[in-house]
Amino acid sequence: MGIRSMVIAVFLCIGALSSCIRASDIDEVLNNAKKEGRFVMLELGSVGCIPCEQMKPVMEKLQKNYNRKLEVIFVDVRKDMAGGRKFGVTMIPTQIFLDRNGKEFHRHMGFYAYEDIEPMLKKAGI
Repeated sequence: MGIRSMVIAVFLCIGALSSCIRASDIDEVLNNAKKEGRFVMLELGSVGCIPCEQMKPVMEKLQKNYNRKLEVIFVDVRKDMAGGRKFGVTMIPTQIFLDRNGKEFHRHMGFYAYEDIEPMLKKAGI
């Protein structure tokens, strides 16, 4: 899968909230975001998990409002356990925020309201 196809899959994934990015593809997508100078929000959860489902409109709003600055990526860790292991996920949903260099700067577990995420993003310079 090429970079362009994976990025398109990420956007489709958010709309459908199904696992589109496999653990084996995460590094390539993250490297592309890093090259483009984008911050990344990894949403590690699962379809059917109630707080994970509640994150769907939050992810959509973040993707819309921070379009060129923040890449929002969903990984269904029940379908792809390697994704959860790769990032040390012990509870779902887990949100991991990476800076432009791909370094984690913030992690949250559980439902994360847009109103709580936005001040953190502003503090990070997004």
